[in-house]
Amino acid sequence: MTAIFQTVLQMSVAGSYVILLVLIARLILRKAPKLLSYILWFAVLFRLLCPLSFETSYSLLPELGTGNLQTAADDTKTLVQRPLVSTSEPSGPAGGTTGGITADADGVAAGSASPGMAGTIPVAAAAVKSSSERWQTVAGYIWLGGMSVMLSGGLVSAIRLNRQLKGARHQRGNLYEWGGAKTPFVFGLLKPRIILPAGLGEHERGYIIRHEQVHISRLDHLVKLAAFAALCLHWFNPLIWFAVRFMDEDMEKSCDEAVIRELGSSIKKDYSTSLLSLSTGRTFKGRTPLAFGENSTKGRIKNILNYRKPSFWAVTSAAAFVIITVAVAGLTGNMRSQKLTEADYARQYIADQIAGIENGGSGAVIVDSEMTVFEQAGRVEGLLPEPLELWRLEYRLEPDDLSKLPLAGGMNAVDGEITEDSSMGKPLLVFAYEGDTPRYEGVIWSAEYDLGTPAGRETALQVFFERKGMLEHETYSGNHAIAKFVMSDGTTAHLLLSQPAVQGDSGIWVVERWKDGNGYEYYEAPDTSLPSADYFAGLQAEADQRQQAAELLDPAQAAAAFVQDELGWNLTQEQIELQIPATAADFIISPISELLGYVSGMTLAEPGFKFDNAEWLTEDEDPARLRRLGIDPERDMPGGFYVLNKLAIKDPLELSDEAEFTIMDGASPKAVSRAEFIERLDIMSDSGMLCTVTTQDGKVIRITERYLP
Repeated sequence: MTAIFQTVLQMSVAGSYVILLVLIARLILRKAPKLLSYILWFAVLFRLLCPLSFETSYSLLPELGTGNLQTAADDTKTLVQRPLVSTSEPSGPAGGTTGGITADADGVAAGSASPGMAGTIPVAAAAVKSSSERWQTVAGYIWLGGMSVMLSGGLVSAIRLNRQLKGARHQRGNLYEWGGAKTPFVFGLLKPRIILPAGLGEHERGYIIRHEQVHISRLDHLVKLAAFAALCLHWFNPLIWFAVRFMDEDMEKSCDEAVIRELGSSIKKDYSTSLLSLSTGRTFKGRTPLAFGENSTKGRIKNILNYRKPSFWAVTSAAAFVIITVAVAGLTGNMRSQKLTEADYARQYIADQIAGIENGGSGAVIVDSEMTVFEQAGRVEGLLPEPLELWRLEYRLEPDDLSKLPLAGGMNAVDGEITEDSSMGKPLLVFAYEGDTPRYEGVIWSAEYDLGTPAGRETALQVFFERKGMLEHETYSGNHAIAKFVMSDGTTAHLLLSQPAVQGDSGIWVVERWKDGNGYEYYEAPDTSLPSADYFAGLQAEADQRQQAAELLDPAQAAAAFVQDELGWNLTQEQIELQIPATAADFIISPISELLGYVSGMTLAEPGFKFDNAEWLTEDEDPARLRRLGIDPERDMPGGFYVLNKLAIKDPLELSDEAEFTIMDGASPKAVSRAEFIERLDIMSDSGMLCTVTTQDGKVIRITERYLP
């Protein structure tokens, strides 16, 4: 819907430019035959109704496209000025690093930050559309509603008029007389009829009938239908309503002139008298897509009386003016834009970096620049309708005074020059191709991905275009499953499993991405030199033959194998909670974690507090483990339990703005405010109060005091 509405808006803007030009030309041609002005409106209809246009080296319209260097510059600035994820990967469950690709708060693969902007931002709990996208969606539905109202009204009025015309008396041919008609009009599409008011005198009938016949011979009834379609499509644009009104006027006046040219100037007085007699208190009311009548009588009479049959050279000169100045190519075609190459976009990217440095307040000036490397780094097809390419870019900048530049984040000094070379690597420009024309999409960074393999490039671009809203938040559509498990730090993680090759019971399951308890999302690229589709097709073939990939037919086994092989942590299938079927939308919601420990150090001024992780042990615990921990059940568990302080350190946690608090009122839970909860903490020992802490996306959403019997 949004894409269609955007196209309509572009057509409306282009059509508005053409309307203004036609109105100017119409003033210049005010003494020329009205047929010339009428012809100009066809260019308006073309721009308003045809979503496609052609490029020409000559056009009276400004460039209306979006694929220019300024857009590329704006996109680049957005990327380099936005702080993204940490340049180091977060620790995995076993304390190591994961092999996945991290993502920022919008679900995008980590990119660059400009100098001094490195930081860590957790993935958001859900993919949220930007406010502009929401407004575009709302506007699109409003547009659709208005268009539906106009179309419905036109259709209903046409059906009603058609029923009323069943009482019209047939005269001859396509000529009918109807008592309900106040003024002559034409009705119909394929077989248009001329409807005359009852009681019209013979002297008037001849002129009026000839006028309507000229309309039909010129297919004006189809032009009126096209004008109605333009109004329905662009009902929100008042300029188009004015354009249709002026087009109607030029249509009628040019038709009057055609009748006079055919029957002679001697009929002007009688013809004008006929129009005047029909106009008194009469206005055509049949406003339907299939009917139109005669209006603007005063202007038509004035035009008829002033009409002079132009000489051959006058007509030729006027026509030449129209052809030269407002030719069809000038109004219906777009100015052929300069075709930008990948190198053009790369130079613009470098220019933006130079502007960022020089406007950064350091006082440094870049006196020279050099693009040292610009080469294709890979091509991916099938991800979008258009093929995609990655281009590796390296460059050096020479400042007037290197000491003025605080080199941080993404710039390093080399032999008195600076180069973009951060821990996230070198920039790679992303292009989509319409034919052989590149369209700049943005930038990603070499160190974040295994760009040396097709599967790695596919995963990197999947993440990139998910952020741009051009791909769904799933790598493989179809069946999904979610596997939840508790990590070593007590938080809950979950995996999104998909069937990339075959759907159903015979299809293999693979982990396409996973999310830890802090809300960080990791994308999994298959470890292969093949494209992902070929690699998974091979695994599917092995599973079909019950070879080594057969365990992938069970999503629980596939999840357990992933946790062990990729995350380095042994879990049984019983320790994994499987949700099947599931959707990608279910995965977007970050898992909720329940932690037990001692809460202390909380204030009203700061969101952070101290948390000492603990474990609740009972007499049913493994006796061997209790002995290893030095716990004697008879001595240390008088109440049948023991609270084990596992880490003996104070981990900082952060409260969400909507955090809930519960304390124990005897043996009953009681919801309290944050201030009341802090009062309860103040009377506890320095070690804190034993609580169950609920977290999501790395923040505490609930704290409940644990009852100690």
